[in-house]
Amino acid sequence: MFYKEDSDIKIFDPSKKKEQSGDMLSYVEGMAHDRQNGNVDKAKELGVNIALSIYDEDQPSKLSDEIFLSAEIFPQLCALMLFSTEAALNYYLPSQQLSAIAINALHEVMSRNNLPIYEEIKEGPAFSFYFLNVRKGGNDIPHDIGKAFAMLCNRANDSAFIEEGARLYALVLDDIQKQIAEIKFEN
Repeated sequence: MFYKEDSDIKIFDPSKKKEQSGDMLSYVEGMAHDRQNGNVDKAKELGVNIALSIYDEDQPSKLSDEIFLSAEIFPQLCALMLFSTEAALNYYLPSQQLSAIAINALHEVMSRNNLPIYEEIKEGPAFSFYFLNVRKGGNDIPHDIGKAFAMLCNRANDSAFIEEGARLYALVLDDIQKQIAEIKFEN
């Protein structure tokens, strides 16, 4: 008889089932706590307010150059801003549940406004590239995000695009972090 390596065989472990049910109970308790202390409503309101601020006429003034408003670049700029917003909500809200609520409210408002650019962003590859850069970590995630932004704009080696992408990513994270701090979510 020949020995065969069997590390790929899955063996039922009842303790893992208990861990999963404990996680679900913890999730349900967390949601109940967040509903009672008003955090759920605050997260929804935050998502809606962020979505509505996207239509703010002062948004272009945050750009360092008008080239980023060109028809070729604008969709990538919007994708970067939306990704950065989602990242900030995930980083700075007190729980994963609250970030999901805020992100869902954000997308609901954007979807209701039927912006063609929103559909283009959802179907495009930008989020995948940005997510990979965040996931791999490193010493300078904003710079890596800037490099991805420049690449998506077909300007891979253009330092102005890299710097603008990094700057906007950091700007959005900082802005969202301040908004969350002002709301004062309960623990």
